Amino acid sequence: MLSTLALKYCHQILFDPKFLIRKEFKYKKLPIIVRMLIIQLMDPAERLALSLTSKRMKVEVRLIKKQYYYPEIVFHERNSFIILREDPSFKVWCNSFGYKSKGERGNYWLQYEKRTSIQNTSLAIIRLSHVISITGLRIHFTKPNPSLVFLKNIFSNNTFKTVWNKITLYGIEFNSEIVNFFLNMADRRKEFQIFNSDMPLDFKHKNAFKFGTTDYSDARWVTLSDMFQIRGVENVSLGRTTLTSINVRHFISRFISSADDMFLWMQIRAMETIQLEGLFNNLVVLERHADSPNIGYFTLAMSSSRIYKLLLIHHNIDSVTLSAWKPSEVVKYGNTKKEVKKVYVIMKLLKRKKTLEKKFEESRDATKWRDLSNRIQKLKRRIHELGVVYRDGRATI
Repeated sequence: MLSTLALKYCHQILFDPKFLIRKEFKYKKLPIIVRMLIIQLMDPAERLALSLTSKRMKVEVRLIKKQYYYPEIVFHERNSFIILREDPSFKVWCNSFGYKSKGERGNYWLQYEKRTSIQNTSLAIIRLSHVISITGLRIHFTKPNPSLVFLKNIFSNNTFKTVWNKITLYGIEFNSEIVNFFLNMADRRKEFQIFNSDMPLDFKHKNAFKFGTTDYSDARWVTLSDMFQIRGVENVSLGRTTLTSINVRHFISRFISSADDMFLWMQIRAMETIQLEGLFNNLVVLERHADSPNIGYFTLAMSSSRIYKLLLIHHNIDSVTLSAWKPSEVVKYGNTKKEVKKVYVIMKLLKRKKTLEKKFEESRDATKWRDLSNRIQKLKRRIHELGVVYRDGRATI
């Protein structure tokens, strides 16, 4: 911990009016604890620039407790730039001459040394990792299309090969060699996105849905057969598709009846209005009207072996969002938290109530009728206490 004396000393140097007449002060002559505090107050760009001034500064900057950031590298032609989503002012340009940043008087070189642009980008990321904690690395490609040789050089570099966890292709002209190159690296711990790029209708790849997160803005090539193969991933997003309302209904049925967890979240946009009437007739369903006119439908996975047993089907005019939850999860909505467990408890009670009602209808024994009727009424009271009301005979929350 920094001492109170050090904090007062630093505050005096930085803010006391008596010291404002001084245009500069000898940073290296300050006590080490004060220098550490000043470094802590610096943004990532300032820390990076300071760490490159000398070996001593490099060591001191590395001693500071580092904040967590998620850098993104955008490759454009033979050059690149590095940005931090958490700090919009940070930007480092890399090319074959080195890498530079933007200061008050324009761009200035942080490192000037002739190498390939890939090597200088790699070096900039390594130096950046000395001043911030990197939680992952996004790599973004735009048109004109990168060559396959260029891509192989990037991902044979140890820095990128081990650290990247998200790849985005934006606006590139479709090239099967390039897309296949990335899909061959499929990993359920990583993400893959293709935006603003028309894909051929006959495109196929066995790893198309084997990244942890997959996003295709043009998914007209995706068939029900492709979707049925999805297993054990986190997120899937399908933008433009050729899926009909019947296709979507069929897929939702598979999502509910599957013996395995398919995904945690998936968004599908159909080519027409999606009709869900009758889909839930034989299921236990709890309707959610929190964001009307859009409606959500909670139901339970049919297989008891699934880990994510609580399912939510959120329906908009021509799209559905499907999600799966563990019964014990706590979901955050902005600053509020909602327990999935409460909904899961309601679903279990509704399921038990439906089972007893079926037994009541089938029974011919008056004694059993009374017993079943009492148990059903008790369940109804408990369900009501948990905030469930009935609208047109449908359980709603």
